[in-house]
Formats: sequence, structure tokens, C-alpha cells
Amino acid sequence: MKSWISIPFYLWKNTLRRWLEYPASPVSKAFIPILLGFLSLLVLGLFAAIERELSAQLDQSQVFTVVSSEFVQGDSAPTILSRTYEEEMLWQARFPDAFLVHARQPLLSANFRGKNLPVMAMTAGSEALAPRGDHEQPPATRLLTRDPSLCQPREQITFGNLRLLTEVNQSPEWMTRDLGTDEAVVADVTLAHSALQKGFIHHVVARLQNLNELRRYVDEMRAYYRAENRRVKTVSAVEILENLERIRRFQFMAKTLILISCCSILSFTLGSIAWLEYRQDAYLLALLRSFGTPVTVLWCHMLLENLILVLGGIMLVWTTWASLCERALPKLQQLGMQAQTVPQLGTKELWVLLAAGTAGVMLAMTPVAFALRRQPGLILQ
Repeated sequence: MKSWISIPFYLWKNTLRRWLEYPASPVSKAFIPILLGFLSLLVLGLFAAIERELSAQLDQSQVFTVVSSEFVQGDSAPTILSRTYEEEMLWQARFPDAFLVHARQPLLSANFRGKNLPVMAMTAGSEALAPRGDHEQPPATRLLTRDPSLCQPREQITFGNLRLLTEVNQSPEWMTRDLGTDEAVVADVTLAHSALQKGFIHHVVARLQNLNELRRYVDEMRAYYRAENRRVKTVSAVEILENLERIRRFQFMAKTLILISCCSILSFTLGSIAWLEYRQDAYLLALLRSFGTPVTVLWCHMLLENLILVLGGIMLVWTTWASLCERALPKLQQLGMQAQTVPQLGTKELWVLLAAGTAGVMLAMTPVAFALRRQPGLILQ
């Protein structure tokens, strides 16, 4: 029992003496992971910053929402109008689980209390014209506003030569957020048919379930309108989602390359230093083995010594990363670089560096493990 206590104490005492006599050895072992860790965190931080920027753009819009608009002139309005009815049934059949809104906006506005409001002509089966409360029949028109409490339950509007009494309801999200309209009049297509034949804007709001469905909808819609030779403006987050996926794949590749690079550099560098230290202490280690010290005790001591220096250097970089970047930001801005905030990193990046450092030390100690298996008598001679 005393030997298990005294031998580790002696080994650590010898290690501390060697560090004091040759400080370049521990400094180099710690400096290499510090340099590699800083460069690795810089690369990972840039990827993380790009990923957060794309995520912020997604938060500002509906992730799986596609908004398309087509301006139809008067000469082709009757033909395109009839096709929009067929397209409404086509897209609903192709994507039965999606939320689809087809709004045809005529060039004629409705007047409400001296304000001109856009008119959204929709089919009778649309949700915006669905019966509510005790009403069994869908209304011919419905006034949608952001604050219905400012209006009466029934209000009078003017649409062309018609004076209509319309219901007042809350503006839906697809109108306020996707189309950017706070107030509008929703009318049945039969009521606005004559105005639509003079020209209109066809809005389609589609909310899909996932990225694959979103990509399929966008591809099919663009192919369809391209075949029809029609110009349709489309706004969707499919490009941002694809870029986010691409950034995540690149980030995974970067972590893998960092892991492999750190392991390789640490294993070669630390392996060379550990081999030189082993040759320097080979006589002492052989003498300890002749006294009955197990090989595993000697190897674990050398392994632990290198792990303390390497992992300590990585943890030093991790704890000082934010302060170093904050001091470097003003210098980067003076050089004209658009650096605004410190790249934030999660614990995953720390575990990547710790795993790379541990693997590098394990590989570096492999030659020493084979050398320790030599017979002590061959070395003591």
C-alpha cells in the first residue's frame, strides 16, 4: 500500500522538478492546444454566427409559408381568372394538408368611412367567408380589420356603384402578416366578377408542413407558371432553409476536420516531446519497473501529465474567448471589418475540442506504451 502512495508522489515530484528545470516542455505542451483551440473556436464561431443570422431571418417570417403574387392585365384577365379557379382546386388536391388561400384583388377599391380599402375576392368555400355564429349562409362581403371593436358589428361600404352592409371581423394572420394589409374587404368572387375582368392581382398564401413539402410546392408552382409563360412573384424561405441546412452540414464537416486536425497535430507534436522525455527518463523508469512498479502506473502518470497540460490549455482558451474577442472587435472595426458582436458558442464546441485534445494525447502516448514494455534489464545494462 505504501508503494502505491509513494511511487505516484515520487513521479509527480520528478515531473514538477523537470518542469522547473525545462519550462519549455510544459509551456509548449500547453501553447499548442491554446493556439489550435483559438483557431478552432474562431472557425466554429463564424459558422455559429452565420447559422444564428439565418435563424433570425426565419424568425421574421413564416418558415414554411410561400406567398405568390401575379399581376393580371385587363386583356388577359378573363382567361387567367377562369384558370385561377382551376388552379385553386389543383393545388388543394396536390397538397391536401396545406393551408391555402387564393385572394383575387381587383384594381377597384372599396370605400369605408372615406378610406379606400383593397378588396379580396374569394370563393364561397374560403375560410374568410365561412359562416359564423348563427348565420347559416356565407356573407357576400366581410370587413376585416385589426381592431374590430372600433367598428359596429355591421358597417356600410361602397364598392363601385354598390352600397353594401358588411360584417366586421378580425383580420386573419395571412392577410396582416403575409400580405401586409391591416384592413381589407373580402367579397365573394361572383360579386366582384365584373371588376376582376378588368384586371386584378392574384395572391396565393400557402403554409406547408415541412421543408420537403415546401420545396416540392415551390418547384411545382414555378414549373407550372413557367410552362404557362406567366410571371409570378414568389416569396418563400426555402432558400434560407436550404442555406441553413448547408451551413449545418458545413459546420459538421468543420467540426470533423477540426477534430482530425487537432488530433493529428497534437499526436505528432506531443508524441515527439513525450518520446524525448521518455528517452531522458528511460533509466529511471526502468529502475522503477525493476522495483515492481506496474507499467500501467507509469503510463497512466505520463498520460495524466499530458492531459492536464493539454486540456488545461483548451479550458484557458474557452474561458478567455469572449474577453479576447471583445478586445479585438474595436481593432477589427478600425480595419473596416463588419464585426459587431462576439460569436457565441455552445457546449458542443467545447466537447469537440476536449475530445480532439484527449484523442491527440492518447495517440501521442501510444509509442511510449510500446516502449515501456521493454525489459528493464536491457535498459539498465
